[in-house]
Amino acid sequence: MNYRILSSIVALLCGILIGIPANASSIQIDWKPVYYDMNIRIDFHSEKLYADCKITIMNNTGKPVQEIPLMLYRLLRVTSVTDENNNELSFQQNVTTFNDFPKLQVNAIQVNVPEKIAPKERYTMRLSYEGYIFGYAEAIGAAYRERIGEPFTILRYESFAYPNPGHPTQQTLFAFIFYSYDYQVKITVPEHLVVANGGRLLNKTVHDGQVSYTYENIKPAWRMDFAIAPYQLREDNGLRIFYLSNTEEEVGRAMSLIKRALNLFTEWFGPLKDFQNFSVIDIPEGYGAQADVTSIFLSSEAFSMQDFNIRLYHELSHLWHPMETEPFPPCRWNEGLATFLQYLAAQELDDRPGLVDRMSKAMQQKFINQCINTPNCLETPFIDYGKTLMWDFSYTKGMVLFHVLYELIGKEAFTNLIGNYYDMYYETGGSTHNLTAMIKQLPHGGVSRFVDEWFYGMESNEYLIEEKSVREIVNMYNERN
Repeated sequence: MNYRILSSIVALLCGILIGIPANASSIQIDWKPVYYDMNIRIDFHSEKLYADCKITIMNNTGKPVQEIPLMLYRLLRVTSVTDENNNELSFQQNVTTFNDFPKLQVNAIQVNVPEKIAPKERYTMRLSYEGYIFGYAEAIGAAYRERIGEPFTILRYESFAYPNPGHPTQQTLFAFIFYSYDYQVKITVPEHLVVANGGRLLNKTVHDGQVSYTYENIKPAWRMDFAIAPYQLREDNGLRIFYLSNTEEEVGRAMSLIKRALNLFTEWFGPLKDFQNFSVIDIPEGYGAQADVTSIFLSSEAFSMQDFNIRLYHELSHLWHPMETEPFPPCRWNEGLATFLQYLAAQELDDRPGLVDRMSKAMQQKFINQCINTPNCLETPFIDYGKTLMWDFSYTKGMVLFHVLYELIGKEAFTNLIGNYYDMYYETGGSTHNLTAMIKQLPHGGVSRFVDEWFYGMESNEYLIEEKSVREIVNMYNERN
C-alpha cells in the first residue's frame, strides 16, 4: 500500500483516533470475519440502501459467548436477524459513540444466540438492514463525505456500510484491518450506472431498468469497496480501468504503464501465480485514495499527476507479496520493499537515473524527522514496528533497508531472493523470519550481520541518524567479510 494511501487509513485509525495503546500487542479482534454473502439494492430516489447480509464470523475471545457485537453506520437500522436455518434471533441496537472517540457514532448491534459459541468456533447468521449513509466528514475529515446519490456513491469499510464485528472502540477498528475474509456481493442499481470493485465479476444481469453486479474477492480481503457511477471500462487481459472524466489518452497511458510494470516485475521475480484481475478505479477528487489487494482507487486528477506511475508501481509490486503469517501485529516490511521497488521500477521504466539514490536519501531524512517526534525511535528495532504502531517507519526505514540489501548482494541476487520467497510462500504465506532466514542463506559474508542490525537490532537506527550514506553502510558490511 502506497505511503500516501496508507495515510488516508491512518488518519482514521491512528492520527485522529488517539486512544490506541502504545503497545499494539494488546490489540486483537474478538470476532474474526470469515465470509460475507451480501445482496444490496440502492434506491437513488429515496437515497436509501436495502441490504441482506449473510455473515460468518469466528469467536476469537478465548471463551464461550452467546452475544455477538456488530457495528453499522449510524443511520442503517437492522430489521431482522436469523440463524442459517432461518430461525429468528433476538437482537438490540442503538446509536452510540465510541467511548474513546466520541465524535464517531455507529449503530451498535448485539445479537443473542441460543447456545454458547465456543472459542474458535464459527457462526453464521443473516441480517437484513436498511437506511441512509451520509459519511463522517464532521468526525474524521472531508474525504469521508460519502452519501447515497448520483453521480457518485461509494460503499466502503470506513462508512460501516456493511456490518463489522466488534464493539465500538478504536482497538476494534485498528485490529480489523489485519484480518482477511472472503466475500460475494450483489449490488443492484439503475441500469445507467456501473458498480466497480477490485474483485472477480461473477455475473451482470439487467432487468426492468435495473442492473445487478455480483463480485467475489480474488485474494483474501481486509476490506470491501464498491464505487457506483456512470463508469466507462477498459479491459485488457485481466487489467481493468474504471474511469469517469479521463480522456482516452490518459486511460491508454495508464493501461500501458500497468502492462510495462507487470512485465518488468515478471522479468525480475517470475510470473504471477493464478493472476486474474487488477483494477484501477477512478473516484472524484477529495474522497481519498485507497487500495486493497487487487485494486487501487485514485482520483481523476491523479491519472495525469507526475507520481501516478509511482503509485501504480507500488501497488503492482504487492502482487508478488505472499499473505503474511506474522504474529499480530506485523512489522509490515512488505511496505518498505514496495516503496523501494516503486522507485527502482520508475528509475528503469521512466528513464529517471539516480532516482533510487535520491529517494533513499529523502527517506533517510524523513526517518530522522520522524525520530524527533518518536521518543523510542532509536530503541525500537524494525521487527517491533507493529507492536509499537510505528508503521510509518516501515516505509521510510524499510525503503532504505531494501536499498542497502540491493546494493550489498546485487540486482540478480536481490530479484532472485524476492522471486524465490514468492514461489516458496505463495500458498502457505510467509513471515519476517522466513524472509530473513532466506537472506542469511545467501553467499555473502555480510548478510548475517545485515539481518541482525536492520531487522532485529538497533544499530541501523544509529547509521541513519548519523546520516551514513547507503554506499558507506554497504562498504561496512563488505569490509568486515
